[in-house]
Amino acid sequence: MALWRPDAIAPLAAFASSRDVDALLLIVSAVLAFAVVPGVAFFYGGMTGRAGAVAAFRASISGAAVVVCLAVIGGAGLIVGPPLIPGVVGQPDWGMASLVGRALGPDGDVYPLARVAYLVALCAVAAAILGASIASRVTLRAWLVFVALWSVLVLFPTCYAVFSATDGWAAAGMQVIDFGGALPVGLAAGSAASGIILACGRRSHPTAGVHSLPIVAIGGALVWFGWFGITIGSEGAMDAFTPLMWVNTLVASGGGVIVWIIVDRVMLRRPTITSALCGAVSGLVAITPASGVLTPGWSLLLGALAALGCASMVDVAARARFGVPMTICVIHIVGSLVGLLFIGLFANRGGMIDSGNFDLFVTQAIAGFAVAGSSFLIALALALLLRVTLGLTRVGYRANGGNPDETPARDREYSATESQGPSPT
Repeated sequence: MALWRPDAIAPLAAFASSRDVDALLLIVSAVLAFAVVPGVAFFYGGMTGRAGAVAAFRASISGAAVVVCLAVIGGAGLIVGPPLIPGVVGQPDWGMASLVGRALGPDGDVYPLARVAYLVALCAVAAAILGASIASRVTLRAWLVFVALWSVLVLFPTCYAVFSATDGWAAAGMQVIDFGGALPVGLAAGSAASGIILACGRRSHPTAGVHSLPIVAIGGALVWFGWFGITIGSEGAMDAFTPLMWVNTLVASGGGVIVWIIVDRVMLRRPTITSALCGAVSGLVAITPASGVLTPGWSLLLGALAALGCASMVDVAARARFGVPMTICVIHIVGSLVGLLFIGLFANRGGMIDSGNFDLFVTQAIAGFAVAGSSFLIALALALLLRVTLGLTRVGYRANGGNPDETPARDREYSATESQGPSPT
């Protein structure tokens, strides 16, 4: 009852009118985004069975942990700090000292720290996507070294380019529109995964029979739920655009579900749960850069086009026999590129339909292909370097599921268990 006293109204009004509300939105968005980390592990790992889900979960969680640790020991400054290399990367902020000092200082400005928390969550999602893609190929030690180097060389600088509105080469220099970070989260991670897969070599495409549908369904639901945090938090404020971004995210993912199901119905005669969830993810990936500059109608079309493009390219990847990991790469690379290019055509007050020119389309295309190409080449170089030093992948593969062999001791344990037969009841 004391909450409703007249002297309690003023502090509440002051809170509601301050940047603390925007900081709260960022914190909630970061929490939702972190739900995507286990989600992508279950969703992508479940496509190759339970063993694949376990490997993907381990790689995703460990990769996200590496990114978080790097952010604390200086990586946060690389994302949002003052320029170290103008237009490319910021100065390291050891222990997030400047951000914590502002939050605990006399002014009590918590917004910068909340914004960094959201951006670190995006980086963790990118690492999780990359880890889930290559978990069945790469050893844990090689993965941990790779994700640390790749984060410093590619992920953090790409985030700086997108989210540093005053100095980043993408946001400030080229005026690229990328609300939710499709460049670092989708393109950089997907392209890096394809580089690692190429360094590891080709392997047969897993059949649908090895899917673990309950794990896939749980993971897909987590990704669908958590991705709203990625898109909504990209606005950084509770304003008129926030509900529009929520609606656009929902509409695009729904359009992706319907179109992918139709494609599977026409081509394979058997739409599945995996089809629906892949369609949803393709729509979510595509709407990530565009959620704040489209109307719901255009968002529906974007989700449909992204699902159509991803489904078509997934079939091509399957024929190339690079396996489920390349399917994951295709969804994030193609979906992100479709979203970025769609902005150049249909964005409000900037796209070709409204402005009559292709300037924004060309800008979006240059930024997208530049990030994809650079991330692919750097990841390929790092993977080849690890291959001749630490060792990148295991030599043998299990015949039943295609996952890398575990340690010899564990293999002997499996062999002994199988030789004993079923235990007596």
